[in-house]
Amino acid sequence: MRSVDIGAVAAESLPDVSGMTFDNALSRKERISQFLQTVKNPYCFCIGGVGVKIEFAESGPSLQDKLTDFLLRQRSGL
Repeated sequence: MRSVDIGAVAAESLPDVSGMTFDNALSRKERISQFLQTVKNPYCFCIGGVGVKIEFAESGPSLQDKLTDFLLRQRSGL
């Protein structure tokens, strides 16, 4: 799944997750399962009409850390 060439994929063919919400009453495992059922490929999806491909470095920071940093920057207007 991670070998998909995002440049060769039409954004409109990917599931758009921009309006996706998560039910915090569900367990973490259930929320992950729900996300995977929706997007099919967790490495490629669409956000607001833009195709997105996620890649991770083996020795890099966790996704949770990066998302937290991103949300804090958004909140502060950076």
